[in-house]
Amino acid sequence: MTDWRRFERGEGDEREYWQIRQEGIRCFIGWGRVGGRNTGSTIVARDEQHAQAHTAKKIRERLRKGFVEVPGPPAPVGDPAALVVDTIADAQTKPAFGIARPQYLPVAGFTDVVCHASVWPASPGRGFYHYLVLGDEGRRAVGFNVRESAHCADLIAAFLETIVARRDLAFDGRSHHKIVLDRPAGPFSHALVCSPALGGAASVYPAIRARVATAFPIHDCEIGDADSEGFVDARIHGHASLPYADWDREPRPVLDLRCDIQGPRPLRDQTFKVYPGYRLDGFLRDLADGAPGSWLELRNFRGEVRHLTAANLPAAGDLDRFLVRGN
Repeated sequence: MTDWRRFERGEGDEREYWQIRQEGIRCFIGWGRVGGRNTGSTIVARDEQHAQAHTAKKIRERLRKGFVEVPGPPAPVGDPAALVVDTIADAQTKPAFGIARPQYLPVAGFTDVVCHASVWPASPGRGFYHYLVLGDEGRRAVGFNVRESAHCADLIAAFLETIVARRDLAFDGRSHHKIVLDRPAGPFSHALVCSPALGGAASVYPAIRARVATAFPIHDCEIGDADSEGFVDARIHGHASLPYADWDREPRPVLDLRCDIQGPRPLRDQTFKVYPGYRLDGFLRDLADGAPGSWLELRNFRGEVRHLTAANLPAAGDLDRFLVRGN
């Protein structure tokens, strides 16, 4: 984690600032008028080297535009004594809007597991159950949400049996772990355990940043066996990401794709990138209409690659089997 690097230009009411901070593969950026409303964004890079290069590039751009570096604020730190349940409950309480303090109640059969049911009789099936698997005497937790319409006590119990026993994985320094459940949780055979940085809870609860991780069940084909943090981030936070609060979903297999398609709808990308599944049919149509020499490569969750050209387009269902089960 690094402190903010801050840059300013202008005078008086027209003085504006821009700042950037790198944390692993993430670049946090903020900008606006000094003393006015702030705006921010987060960029997720492929790896830390890419994040460092992106930070340096953006700083050079600001310097060329006349910004001058000034002392920046320190990186945010959490309160080491803050209890997770109290911090989350305090953040969710909004008396002015009629939102009462949520009650996190013990889950029968599991020590240090609590749950808050955000359900409303007037809107059946549209609520959520918020679970926290606590550790370090309540100062850190692995959390997950389950949509009310998919909530099932037996499914939750099967998932918790594995997560409670392996809750410390989320804080071992790695961005994520794809693990086999001790017994299937409904249709799911695996779980994804995400670090606080990957799970994203730190941005919601800064007082307990780095101490709230995330876990949820997955189908084997939904996360690559050797995925980098950047690829996993794209799968769970990017466009058409996994709906991981829906615990009755059909498999959404990994779709990493690169191509060189020339013709009426040219597209060229030499680097594998994460794409939503619904884009595949369009790519195949473009390949079929492409000029000679066009190609498309798909990579599934096992890292196996299928090389396609207009001459060897797959039969219906063949790619589904490749993406869901592998060769």
